[in-house]
Amino acid sequence: MPRERYEHMMLKVSRIGLIAVIMAALMALGACSTKKNTAASRNYQAFITRYNVYFNGDQHFKETLKEMERAYEDDFTAPVIFMHPAEAYEVKSAPQPSGSFTRSIEKAQKAIQLHSIKKRPKRKSGKGNDPEYKAWMKREEYNPFLHNAWMMMGRSQYFGGDFLGAASTFYYVSRHFSWLPSTVMEAKLWEARSYCAMGWLFEAETILSRVKSDELTSSTLKELYNFAYADLYIRSHNYAEAIPKLREALRYASGSQKSRLNFLLGQLLSAEGKNKEAYEAYSKAEGAAASYRAKFNARIKQSEVFEGADISSEVKALKRMLRYGVNRDYQDQIYYAIGNLYLSRKDTANAIANYTLAAEKSTRNGLDKAIAQVKLGGLYYDRQRYDLAQPNYSEGVPQLPETWPGLKELRHRSDVLDELAVFAQNVVLNDSLLRLADMSEEDRLAVIERIIADLKKKEKEEADAAAREEYLAAHEGESNLNASNAPTTFQMNTDRSWYFYNQSARNAGRTEFQKKWGSRKLEENWRRRNKASFSMSDFETQEETDEEDNATDNEKEAEDPENEEKREAEERANDPHYPEYYLKQIPSTPEERLTANEVIQEGLYNSGLILKDKLEDYPAAGMEWDKLNARYPDNVYRLDVLYNRYLMAMRSGREDEGERWRLAIISEFPESSYAQAMSDPGYLDRLRRMNDEQESLYAKAYDAYLDNRNRQVHEAYAWMEANYPLSPLMPKFMFIDALAYVTDGNSAKFTETIREMLQRYPDTEMTPMASAWLKGMTQGRNLQSGGSNARGLLWDIRLTNDSTSTGAPGEIQFELAPDDPHYLVLLFSTDEIVPAQLLYEVARHNFSTYVVRDFDLELMNFGPLGMLIIKGFANDRELRHYRNLLTTDPTFALPLAVRPVEISRDNFEKLITGGGSFDDYFRFIGEETSRDVHEATLPPDEYPSAEEM
Repeated sequence: MPRERYEHMMLKVSRIGLIAVIMAALMALGACSTKKNTAASRNYQAFITRYNVYFNGDQHFKETLKEMERAYEDDFTAPVIFMHPAEAYEVKSAPQPSGSFTRSIEKAQKAIQLHSIKKRPKRKSGKGNDPEYKAWMKREEYNPFLHNAWMMMGRSQYFGGDFLGAASTFYYVSRHFSWLPSTVMEAKLWEARSYCAMGWLFEAETILSRVKSDELTSSTLKELYNFAYADLYIRSHNYAEAIPKLREALRYASGSQKSRLNFLLGQLLSAEGKNKEAYEAYSKAEGAAASYRAKFNARIKQSEVFEGADISSEVKALKRMLRYGVNRDYQDQIYYAIGNLYLSRKDTANAIANYTLAAEKSTRNGLDKAIAQVKLGGLYYDRQRYDLAQPNYSEGVPQLPETWPGLKELRHRSDVLDELAVFAQNVVLNDSLLRLADMSEEDRLAVIERIIADLKKKEKEEADAAAREEYLAAHEGESNLNASNAPTTFQMNTDRSWYFYNQSARNAGRTEFQKKWGSRKLEENWRRRNKASFSMSDFETQEETDEEDNATDNEKEAEDPENEEKREAEERANDPHYPEYYLKQIPSTPEERLTANEVIQEGLYNSGLILKDKLEDYPAAGMEWDKLNARYPDNVYRLDVLYNRYLMAMRSGREDEGERWRLAIISEFPESSYAQAMSDPGYLDRLRRMNDEQESLYAKAYDAYLDNRNRQVHEAYAWMEANYPLSPLMPKFMFIDALAYVTDGNSAKFTETIREMLQRYPDTEMTPMASAWLKGMTQGRNLQSGGSNARGLLWDIRLTNDSTSTGAPGEIQFELAPDDPHYLVLLFSTDEIVPAQLLYEVARHNFSTYVVRDFDLELMNFGPLGMLIIKGFANDRELRHYRNLLTTDPTFALPLAVRPVEISRDNFEKLITGGGSFDDYFRFIGEETSRDVHEATLPPDEYPSAEEM
C-alpha cells in the first residue's frame, strides 16, 4: 500500500475516533442532566456545584467576613458591645459594618437554579417495604452537595443584615433536608441566631430550649449553640447566665472576633461585680489580632475594674500612654481612666482633677468627653456644688445615646440642675462680691490682680494650644496639597465676631445685667425676684412706656460721644483684663448691697424648694433653709420655709417635728392663711382628704358653671377658700368664679377676682388669658356677655380692639349660605401654637397639592387668640374638598390645639365688625350643625381633582 494512501486512511480513522469521543461525551452529559436522576448525574451535578459555582461564592464569603470582623469599629462606650458586627445592622444609630455579600448570595442562587435535581429516580422492584428506600424516594432534593449552597446563602443574608431573609432560608433548610440531621441542626441554630439579631427572643428561645446536648455532634454546632444562647441571655440582660455560654463560644473563636468576645466578656463580668475576672478578660482582649483601638480601650477598661491594693503602678502606666503621639486624640479616655482609679479608692479630689482634664483635653468633643462630664457632674452633685455640676450635666447629658443606662434619671437631674444652678450661682457670686466689698482696697486689688493673672495665663495656654493645632493642621494641609495639588488655607479665629460668639462682649453684658437683676433663668416675668407677688407694671399704658423710652433716649443724647477718656474708661470696665471690670461688679452703695443680699436670700430659699419638690432631698433642702435663717433671721420667706418644713416632716413620718413646725406657724404668723388652716387639730387628716375632695368639688363647680348656676360656683369657691386655701386647684376655682361674674354683669367683681388670682398665682395655665383680659379692662375696654357662661373659654375672645363697641353679640344676624364664598379659619392659642410655623405648613401644603388654584393666607391676632384665615373658596363644597385633601396629606398634620372653623365670608365679616366671638357663631349654628360642618366630608368620587382646582 502506498505511503500516501496509508497516511490518508489513518487520518480518516483518527477523525472518526474524535467524533466518537465527542459523541460519547455528549451522551454522558445528557445522562448527567438535572432532568435525569442517576448516580452519574447526581455525582456530576455535585462536582460541578462544588467546584464551578460554590467555591467562588464561598471564597468571597470568607474574605468579606474576615475583613468585616477586622475593620469594624466597635462602640466601646456602650454598656455591652455587639457579639458580631453584623448585629449592628439592626441598630441604625450604631456604627455600621462594611462589606457586601451579594456575590455569595448570587452564586448560591445560581447553584440552586442550575444544579438542583428534583426529579425522583426510577423505582426499583422489591424495595417497596424498605423504610430507607421509602425515605429516599420522598426526598425533595437529590443533589448531594446542594444543601451547602442553601447554607451559604443563609449565612450571607445574615452577615449582610437581612436577618428575616436568613431566618426564612434556614427554616427552609431545616424542613427540606431532613435526611441530613447535622445540617438541619446547624440551620436551626442559625435561625435562632437570626431571631436574636432581630430581637425576637421568644422565637429564639423556643428553638434553643429544644436542642439536646447529644445533637451537638461537631465543634461548629457547639460554637453556634453557645453563641446563640449567649446572645439570647445578653439581650435579656441575664448576664449571669450569659457568661458561661460566652466562655464556651470563646473556645471556638479566633482572630479579631476572639478579641471582641473577650472584651464583651469583660463587660459582662464587670456588670456582675467580678472585677478580677473582668480584668483578665480585658487583658485577653488585647491579643495580637486586635486593632490598636481595641487594645487601647481594653487597657482603659482594665483601670475601671482594677482591684489591686496600690494603684500607683496603674496610674503611672496610664500616664506613660499620654506621651505617645498616637494617643493624642485619646487623652480624654486616659484621664478618665485615671480618674476612675482614684475614685475607686475614694480619692475624690484627684478623681475630680482627672475628670476635669478629661473634659478639657478632649479633641473630639464626642461621647468620651460627655461620659467624663457626666461623671464629674455626679461628683459635684454629691458634694452639693450645684453651680459646678450643672454645666457638666448640661453639656454632657445631651451627648449620651438613647440606650445609655439611667438616661431618663440623668436628664431629669440635668433639667432640675439647670433651674437649681441659677440660684446656687447667685448665692456663690454675690457672696464673693460682698466679701470683696468688705475687704480693704489693697486686699481687694490683690485678689483682682490674681484673677487677672490667672485669666491671662489661661488665655496664653489656649492660644499656644490653638497655635499648635493650627501648625499641625497646616502641616497636614501641606501634605495633602503636595498629594492633590489643591490649595489649602488656614486662619485663626479672632474676637471680631457677632456678640454671642464674642466672649468679652458677652461677659460685659452679663456683668451689667447680673449687677442689677442677679442671674435669671429664661422665663417670662424674669424681672420679678419674688414670683409670689404680681406686678401691675405689666399693665402700664403705652403712653407711659413711650415716655420712659423717650426719657432714656434723652439721657443717652446728653452723653458726649467724643469724650475719649470716658470711652476708654468704659472699655476698661468691660474688659476682664483690667481691674475696673471687677470693681464695677462689687456692690459699693447701700442699695447695691441690699440687692446682693436679696439675691442671696432668694437663691437659698428657691434652692431648698427645688431640692424638696423636684429632687426630694429633704436633708439638703433643710440645710439651705438653715443657712437662710441663720444669715437672715428676718427674711421674707420665713413663713413658706416653716410650712415646707412641716410638710417634709410629715411626709418623712416625723410627726413630733411636724407638730413643732405647725405650732411655730400659728404663733409667729397667726394672721396668715397657713395659720388659719392649720389651727384646726384635724388639719392633717383634712389635708390627706384634700386630693379626693377638691377633685370632686371642682367637678361639681364646673358642671354648675356650664349649667349657668353661678350661685353654686361662688359657693364652691368660698368653701374651698375657707377649708382648703392651700389647694393646688385654687387658681382654677378662682378662674371659673371670676368668669361667672361676667354673665352676672358684675365687672368690678370680675376684675377684682382676676387681679387677686394673678397676684396669688402668677404662673398658671390661665395666666396668659387672664392677663390679657385684665390688661384690656385697665385700658378701658368693656366687658361683654352673651347671657350664658362661655363653654369654649379659649375662643370666647371679643374680636374687636375698639373699646367703644357696644354691640351685643346676640344682635349679630348670621346666615347659613353654602353657595356663598367661604373661609377656612384655623383658631389657636398663641401660647401653644407658633403662627409663623402654622402659616408655613399650610402654604407648603397648598403649593405641593394644587397646580392651578392659589389661596390667600392671612394671620390675625386678638390677645391670646390667633387665627389663620384661608381664603379663595367659591362655596362650601370647595372648602370641604380642601379640608379632605388637607386631612389626607401625609406631609401635613394639623396640631391638636388648632380648631378649624368653616364660615362664610359674610358671617366672618359680621363677626369681626360686630364685636362678637366664635362662641356666638357656634351657638348660632348649634352643636349638631357645628359637628356636621367641621367633620362631614363629601364622598371621594364627588371631589374635583387637585389639577382642576
